[in-house]
This record gives sequence, C-alpha cells and structure tokens, in this order.
Amino acid sequence: MRWIFFTLVFGNLLLLAMFWQKQSDVNAAPLSALEIPGTVKRLQLVSEAGDSLQPAAPRELTDHRGSLCYVAGPYADDLDARHLLARVSALSLHGRINIVDIASGEPSEYWVHVPPRATREEALRTLKELQKRKFDSYIITQGDLAEGVSLGLFRNKESAYGLQKEVEGSGIPVEVLVVNKSVREYWVEVIEVSQLNERMRERIQAGDKEISWELVECSRAG
Repeated sequence: MRWIFFTLVFGNLLLLAMFWQKQSDVNAAPLSALEIPGTVKRLQLVSEAGDSLQPAAPRELTDHRGSLCYVAGPYADDLDARHLLARVSALSLHGRINIVDIASGEPSEYWVHVPPRATREEALRTLKELQKRKFDSYIITQGDLAEGVSLGLFRNKESAYGLQKEVEGSGIPVEVLVVNKSVREYWVEVIEVSQLNERMRERIQAGDKEISWELVECSRAG
C-alpha cells in the first residue's frame, strides 16, 4: 500500500512541474501586434510625421482678371443697348451694359472760384468778404477744391472771365476752371468669347451697321 501512495504523490508532483513550465513559457512569450481583419491603419506620432503634417496648401482660386471679352457698341441710347443685351440673353449668353463717359474737348461750363484756403476759418473770412461786396458765393466742402469758395458756373466764357476780373479787383485771387463736355456711350459686354464666332455676332447685331465688335479686357471677373 505504501508504494501506491508514493506513486500518486510522485505523479502529482510531475503534473505540477509540467503545468508550471507551460505557464512560464506563456509569460515569457513576446507580445505580437494585434491586427484587425480588414483595413489596418497605423497610428503615427507627431514627431514621426514630419512634413506629412504640414498644413495643406490653400486651393488656388481661378482669377479671371485680365480675361478678354467682346463688347458691342457704341450706343448713344441706353434703350438700344438693352435691346442688344436681350438678344444676347436669348442665346443663353451672359452680358452686361458698360457706361463710358468720354470727354469731347469742348468746353461746356466755366467754374469761377477762389482757390482752396489753408483752413476753414480762412475760407469763411474770404466768403464774408465776398458777400460783403455783394458777390454770390459759397464754400466748397468736397473734392480737390475743398476749402475754396465758389462764385458760380457760367456757360458764357465772357461772363466767367468778366467776373474773375471784377473780383480780383477787390484783391481776392480768383481762378476759372473749364469744364469740358462729355459724351456718354453704352457698350454691351459679352463674356463667352469662344462662342461668339462671326455668324453669332451678326445674329446678335441684327443688321445694325452703326455699331462694331471689339475684343477688350473684361470689366469684371467671369
């Protein structure tokens, strides 16, 4: 009976030794990376990223300044320009009316005025002196002639220069500014240059021989 007891004890010790050996192997085994089936993404430290985390370059915006457009004109009447613009729109094109004032070189008015004074107080003193001498006048408050004194606009050249001479006789400096006439023109601008072949331009022009087409820089971005 004693040998059976020792055999059982020895067997238990052997099993305990084998179990302990397996636990040691499991604890000593290196940890392997755990991968999840499917798309695997790797975390990256900021210090490792380097240039990859630089701010993205801003998206370049298309700049249409400097592009060319067709213009049709000139029209002396706004209504005629609107009729052509309506024909442009009927062809699913985009257009607009541009207004251009062109100096004709012909004098239209003569502005008699005292040149700008150094201060408003000085302008007021000049105004009072003129009004005391019965000259109609007022202070100019805006523009290049601000702080000057206006003596009026005249269509007649002789009247303007006659007043200048009269006021200067009182010891007050006076100048005459010649205001030239301007001619207003209306031009229709069309953006889609590539679609405006000669046939299309003739269709839009509708037989109007008084106007022409010109290729110019667009007045606004596309």
